[in-house]
Amino acid sequence: MPITRNMTPPMRARLWLAALLLAGVASAVCAAAHQVDKMIRTTDLREEARIARDRNLVLMIEFSSETCPYCRKLEALFLLPMQRNADYDDKVLIRSISLDSYETVIDFDGNSVDTGEFAARYGVSLTPTLVFVDSRGVEVGDKLVGIWSEDFYGGFIDNRIAEARANF
Repeated sequence: MPITRNMTPPMRARLWLAALLLAGVASAVCAAAHQVDKMIRTTDLREEARIARDRNLVLMIEFSSETCPYCRKLEALFLLPMQRNADYDDKVLIRSISLDSYETVIDFDGNSVDTGEFAARYGVSLTPTLVFVDSRGVEVGDKLVGIWSEDFYGGFIDNRIAEARANF
C-alpha cells in the first residue's frame, strides 16, 4: 500500500513500522542463511571426538587456509553441501581447522597445541587436505590432498568415508 496524503498519521506510522519490521526479518533471514554457508570450525577436538563416539561417526577434518582458493572451491562444491545434506548425518562429522591462524586447538588428549603442529601429526603440509579419523584421533582412511577432479571428487570423498567407517 503506497503512502498517500489521504492517510492519517497513525496509518502512516503503522505502514512505516511494518516496513521496518519486514526489513529486520529479511536481514535476520539473510544472516541465518549466511551462517549455513560457512564451514564448522573446531578448536576442541575432545568435544568433536565425544560427538563422533556418541553417534558412531567418522570425523573428517579439513585443514584449510583463508587465502587458499582451492579450499574455497572444495568447501563450496563439496563440503558445505555435505554439511547441509542429511544423508551424511549418520556417517561423518565434518569439521575444519585453519592453518593460517595463530590459534591453538585442544587435541584428542586434551593438550593445547598450535594448529600447524597438530596438522603435522597427520602429515599435512598442503591445503586443502581432508583427514579421516576415529574418536581417538587415529587415522582410519587415506587422506585426500588438494582438489584435482571436480567431476569425481565427491565420489573420492564418499569412498574415503566408507573406507574409514569400515576401519573402525
